[in-house]
Amino acid sequence: MLLYRIRRGRNLSPLKAYAAAPAVLAAPGALRAAVTAALLPATADALRTVAAALPPLAARTALRIVAAALLLPAATLRQRIATAMPSIVAAALLLPAATGASAAFAAAPTPYAGSALFSASGELRAVDPLLTIFYNASTFGETRPCPTCGNGTYGGMARRVGLFREYRNAGKPCLVLAGPYEFTADDPFCYGHLAEKGRRAASPPAAEAVFARKLQAMLQVDAGWISRNAAAWLNNAAGGIPAGYLEISGEPRDKIVRTPAGPVGIVFFPEGPVPGKAPTPDQERQVLEKGRTLRGQVPLLLGISPWGLVAEKNFLPKAGGIFDCILGGGEGVGFGFSLAEKVPGLIWLRPDGKGRAVNVLELNSMPGGKTPFVWEEGRTFNARLDFMGESVPADKAALELIRRQETN
Repeated sequence: MLLYRIRRGRNLSPLKAYAAAPAVLAAPGALRAAVTAALLPATADALRTVAAALPPLAARTALRIVAAALLLPAATLRQRIATAMPSIVAAALLLPAATGASAAFAAAPTPYAGSALFSASGELRAVDPLLTIFYNASTFGETRPCPTCGNGTYGGMARRVGLFREYRNAGKPCLVLAGPYEFTADDPFCYGHLAEKGRRAASPPAAEAVFARKLQAMLQVDAGWISRNAAAWLNNAAGGIPAGYLEISGEPRDKIVRTPAGPVGIVFFPEGPVPGKAPTPDQERQVLEKGRTLRGQVPLLLGISPWGLVAEKNFLPKAGGIFDCILGGGEGVGFGFSLAEKVPGLIWLRPDGKGRAVNVLELNSMPGGKTPFVWEEGRTFNARLDFMGESVPADKAALELIRRQETN
């Protein structure tokens, strides 16, 4: 996916390059030396060693990985190894330095070739939590699976449609949520970045809006965040936004969704002054007020954010005691979950982006608004980024719709 973006002339933020590293990092011997240097303190000498040990493109990506590692908590980084990162490179970078590079390589997982939700034969695995929450964000209208280092692929909208359909057909209680920047009109590399320069970008083609609305309807989203720009594009060219979505601009909105496990409250965080980045202090205050209002009405309160990794991380201490879970979006890497040590009742997860994976949060018990509630992996919840491999059955109708769009 990184190579795909480079071919399209797109710039990559350091944090987004982190998840795409397996596509470009090569030369195992040189890589081993580079990882050893990266595990040392990020001095200028260490960074120079990384840059010198790899080909130019890989070196640039390695430096971006180091930048990501410096921003995320250690616990979150280690968790990515187990649940979301199919890369030996990432495993070596994220393990504690004391283990050494050789131990890191030995402990690294094999490339992730499938789905934790489906067997290799494509059958739904027997998992029966009270409620399974599926979450995607930052897809930016991408529909195709992402090629892997081998011959396989991850993700794609047809697999996402198939995944949700299989769950619903099996009668498993689930909640399908869509976060910020799911549509082509939201793409910061093609459209959003112009807003920072005070320029107005042309909308994507009208035919693409009609296609996007039809494909989104197949997902049957229970609640979704859609930007003002994307909503205007769909309203003008496709006759309206998909069912379940709420248009979000400068103020928060909320929604209560009824599920078999009980009502779930959702606060849709407003878009900050720059799409995908930090909010204003007043917007933070409005979100907290909206959350306090909903808190007593629901056993589970979620916040869906477009604020980016850094702003969300800074917001977590303020959200503790109000929200149960923050589902992120905007700039930054994705991960299966993170538990803040100082905010034990709050779980935070972020999307992988471009549709390569889906966040899965399985709830074995509901917080119930009780204070304090402690998220405990394996007991009260399980969470991961599920890289939808080829074992996930693609929906045939969605495949045909995508095929027709690509041939027109």
